[in-house]
Amino acid sequence: MTPSSPSTTELKPVGSMSRPHLALSPAAAIPSSKIRAIAEIAEELPNTLRLFVGEDTRPTPDFIKAAAQAAIAADNTFYTSNAGDLKVRQTLAAHLADLHHVDLDPRRQIVITASGMNAIVLATQATLGPGTSAVVVTPCWPNLSASVRVTGADSIETPLALDGDRFIVDFDHLEAAIRPDTRLLALATPGNPTGWMARHEDFDRLANLCERHHLWLLVDSVYERIVYDGRVAPSPFAHPRLFDRLIVVNSMSKTYRMTGWRVGSIVGPPALIKATQALQEFAVSCVAGFVQAAARAAWLEGEPHIQEMQSRYTHHSQLTLDRLTRIEGVLCPQPSGGFYAFPRLDGLRDSLAFCQRLVRDYGVGFAPGAAFGAGGEGHIRICFAVEEAILVAALDKFERHARECLETSQA
Repeated sequence: MTPSSPSTTELKPVGSMSRPHLALSPAAAIPSSKIRAIAEIAEELPNTLRLFVGEDTRPTPDFIKAAAQAAIAADNTFYTSNAGDLKVRQTLAAHLADLHHVDLDPRRQIVITASGMNAIVLATQATLGPGTSAVVVTPCWPNLSASVRVTGADSIETPLALDGDRFIVDFDHLEAAIRPDTRLLALATPGNPTGWMARHEDFDRLANLCERHHLWLLVDSVYERIVYDGRVAPSPFAHPRLFDRLIVVNSMSKTYRMTGWRVGSIVGPPALIKATQALQEFAVSCVAGFVQAAARAAWLEGEPHIQEMQSRYTHHSQLTLDRLTRIEGVLCPQPSGGFYAFPRLDGLRDSLAFCQRLVRDYGVGFAPGAAFGAGGEGHIRICFAVEEAILVAALDKFERHARECLETSQA
């Protein structure tokens, strides 16, 4: 046939055939954090004072790096168990026994995870799904609510209340948020960004609430060693009534300055741990053996480092509070743990626009309170886990320009 024959089959480029629209899952529509909007501006401004990132500016301690290097030299570079190396889980169980006087079975109650975020995702995947919901106490790290929505469940945000200069749980509001399809209650203590810390009486009331409504309790304890009074934050492990429904996630990132290492843990009842261990296979398979060796060294040798860290952050917290409280129109709740200040600015209606202006025009990067869910708008988050010179320089600029930025955000 000639090329001009009407019966010639017309060839079309691959992908040009008419077909139904290729849809993405609802999880793909979850927006990125508003903190990312500040980071994107800062990436174009290399001299930005970066206090919007939740990490210390100092590197990982040398003894932890040395443990990883030794593990690599010993060829600890092969697959490990989905749940983590048993020796590492045993070390974590002993560490938690020392901190919280809790007796854990490392084979049946602990999984080593590829970060605290991985731990949270595994926990929500094991307990939630479409047609269910979770109540999340906010303001909180936005990934906690997002991990709920990734499973197809609804995230019901219920804010902390301000009682003078401290955050507290509004238990009436919290209970009213629970629906018939609610399966899980999630919170972080000490909290990011608020610095709020649950007391033992709070855990007693949470135990009662979870029993009445048949809920799992997911506790993000990433900042439990970053406290200003005592060795460790009050723990749900001290409340045996919670044990059959308690999921505790943790990370090495903040306490041991290991943000880039991506290693954490889940502790929970055996049925939950069995489920998360299986799900780990479909997420990351296992955590690198030399990274687990570094985590083990941190638990075994890290107490002197933690004492220095607590002293440093206590000083930075007080420095930040002293500076913020002298600025007219700024109320800064007193943090009990973590390494953030979360001041509220009178009249602030758009914290994202405020922080965008502050970083773009003045080179100071803070995180907008709106990024942290219900109750966050009107606040900004300042990470004071930075070198003191950086912190002072940022507070100097903020004090000079806060009113101008605030007037712009109100326009």
